[in-house]
Order: sequence, then structure tokens, then C-alpha cells
Amino acid sequence: MFQTYPKVWLDYYSRNGLLMLDPMVSWGFEHAGTARWSELDDPAGVMKKAAEFGLTHGAVVVALSDSDRSICGFAKASGEFTDSEIAELAENVTTLHNLTADLLRLEPETVEQLRKMSIMVTHPDS
Repeated sequence: MFQTYPKVWLDYYSRNGLLMLDPMVSWGFEHAGTARWSELDDPAGVMKKAAEFGLTHGAVVVALSDSDRSICGFAKASGEFTDSEIAELAENVTTLHNLTADLLRLEPETVEQLRKMSIMVTHPDS
């Protein structure tokens, strides 16, 4: 899991156990493709809370292959993502998904390096 949202939001999100309430996660397990945050059903108000942390507009991209699934969320404050921005995100997510979906194909050293990168990105003080 790579997380690059602002640390204050990540801390709040983790502290309040929002993963299982996150509409991107539930949408991502039921769909493939893309959606804007404004299109998601959000009964727990996770996206509303995210907006309080400056994450006012977003998109979710889901890539699938065989039994692997990548769910990626993106946010910005300047307005809704355009169709072309979402298409570019989807292309990049699909490429990354295809390169990393089957970690068993990667050399053990590469897998370990990816894990270290994840820790450095999600927990920079570690």
C-alpha cells in the first residue's frame, strides 16, 4: 500500500478506522474502471471529512487482472478531475498494476525493495 495523502489526513483516517467505511474501497471491490468521488455513495461521510483536510475532489481507479485488484485513490483541491485526467490516471494505474500484480514473478530482492519503498512513503519517519 502506497499512501501519499497529507500525513494529518492519513493519521486521522487510521486513528478513526475509516478504511472499512471508505467509499473508494467498497466501490473498488465491486467495480473496475473509474469514478469521481462525487459519484460515490458515502453514507459515513468519509469524503466530506477528507474535504476538511483539503482533499475536496477526487477519483478512484480500479485495475483488474486475473485474481489481482489495484484500488487507487487520487485527490486535489482545484476542482473535479477532468475526463482526460482520469483517463491518464487509469492508464498509469493499469500499467503499474500489470507490472506489480504478480509479485511472485519478481525477484525476491525487488519485492523487498518495493516493501521498503512503501514503508518510506507511508511512514517517512520510520
